Amino acid sequence: MRKFSPILFVIPLLLLLAGLLGACGASSPFAAAATPASTATSSPTPLPTATPTATPVPEILKTPLKDYQAPLGQFSIQIPENWQPFEDGGGVRFQDAENPYISLTAFYFPLPRGADSKTFLQEEGKRAISRAELNDPGSLQVIENELGDDGRLKIEASGRFFEDQPPLHILVETWVENGVLLGLSLTAPEEKWPEIAPIWPKLQQGYRVLQPDPEAITGLAYVHPGGLFTITVPLYWGIQSEDYDGVILGDMQGLAQFGVSVEELDHYPAPKELSAALSSLLGDVPQVEGYLELKKITDQPNLRLIQFEAPSGEDGIYRTELRAFSHRNLLIITSFSAPPHDWDYFAPDYKLLLESIETRGDAPPDEQTQDEDPLAGIEVGAPLFYLDRDGRLQVSAPIHNFRTRNVTRLSAAIKLYDKDGNFMAAESWRMLQQTLGQGKTTYLYLALPASTTDLKKVAAVKIQLIDARDAKKGPYPSWTYQNGEADINSNGDVIIRATLRNGGKKVQKYIFVTALLYDENGNLTFAKTERKRLRYATPPNAEVDVKITIPGPFQGLASFDVIGERPLLD
Repeated sequence: MRKFSPILFVIPLLLLLAGLLGACGASSPFAAAATPASTATSSPTPLPTATPTATPVPEILKTPLKDYQAPLGQFSIQIPENWQPFEDGGGVRFQDAENPYISLTAFYFPLPRGADSKTFLQEEGKRAISRAELNDPGSLQVIENELGDDGRLKIEASGRFFEDQPPLHILVETWVENGVLLGLSLTAPEEKWPEIAPIWPKLQQGYRVLQPDPEAITGLAYVHPGGLFTITVPLYWGIQSEDYDGVILGDMQGLAQFGVSVEELDHYPAPKELSAALSSLLGDVPQVEGYLELKKITDQPNLRLIQFEAPSGEDGIYRTELRAFSHRNLLIITSFSAPPHDWDYFAPDYKLLLESIETRGDAPPDEQTQDEDPLAGIEVGAPLFYLDRDGRLQVSAPIHNFRTRNVTRLSAAIKLYDKDGNFMAAESWRMLQQTLGQGKTTYLYLALPASTTDLKKVAAVKIQLIDARDAKKGPYPSWTYQNGEADINSNGDVIIRATLRNGGKKVQKYIFVTALLYDENGNLTFAKTERKRLRYATPPNAEVDVKITIPGPFQGLASFDVIGERPLLD
């Protein structure tokens, strides 16, 4: 089933009409009886009092509500207890468990930098309608599309927005606060709309902004977990998949797709490397019957581009543009695909995606800033944490050195918070490896004992860097991974055994080792570090076996890696 974009809605009014039926005439029981003039008349018979008909309570309002808080603490909302949440790029979509076409989307994400909120909302109103017209313009009925004086965009429409879905009734209300787009969107099949619409006021009342800070959230401002790049994501686009060096985004109609990957090299990419990267991505597509090359760039020093059309299975002909380009020591590859007849429609989305790529390879802090601030240019990635089988809180996080200098004696505070954002406890951490080289990544790791606090209530972990020093010498050459294996024992612990080779020119008695776990999509799921005394003094180019245990419970393991560095011994 294709994902659908909940973008519009309305509140119907239920009117109850009541009346009295009556008749006049001799046969009517309410007509005055005919009597002689000399006979006294009796008092008129009183009419019966009409009993008001009770307005039935819509079933949707009888459904118990539950509280939901967004994963990053941006907002909270009350929703029917049987609606399930799904993250949709810059928002969260709640879907009825019994009818997937009944859904609510709560928006919360920062606008592109420099965007005027009024202009942005007006343009999105136009795009929402034109997007709906793509599928079945004959069925589309626009009830409202207006930006009010209060700065709120209200759009309501009905129609068959997708050929494989029933006619839908859609309503959206969005606005901007502090550079953040907020709003709600309710969707239901047209025939179900009168039953679902009464919930709208409750949804509005239950939507509360908790953290109106565009720098603290993801959404339109997508930040890759690896820390190498950010992108501004168009409205009504979402994440399809992520891996260790890139992301694939798609519009929620399933018509267009954009992918980007960033590879960090130890040198500036050469033109031949750009050509090789593009050829590898293109593969054997030119051999497919019906392939048509539309555009090609091969003569620019830091860009390779090819645009073509080719059959795409049951989806018909698709137009695709592939790019390979460089920025400093980064090799960047992008791909964009859409049906040829929709190419111009999605062109603004493509332009925004392409031009908004910002890499962490951008200029580091200047020398004066680095002199004054030992932490300038050192950034912490997303923390990873879980409770192990012994009740300890296992915490790890990547830390990137974007300074022009090597770093040593890096320290940080690990702060714990509950689901309401209340501070619970803090622990300190110091880097165990001797030197973190320029442009390199280390991994914070700490196991907090059960006595720290009620660790079961920990809902968020934040890492605050405290101090660092410039290293006088560069890092010792990393140990080279030779081979290894990983297993999960009966307790759910991951046991990794690996063979590493001393890549330097000195005998080593100790090693700082990092074990990295990845899921099936290549995303980092946890990292554990240890400082180990080697079983024997290991000369240059000699190999040594190491064993690392990561406490469970773990259910499965897709892949792993092991990194060896020189430890800090004092």
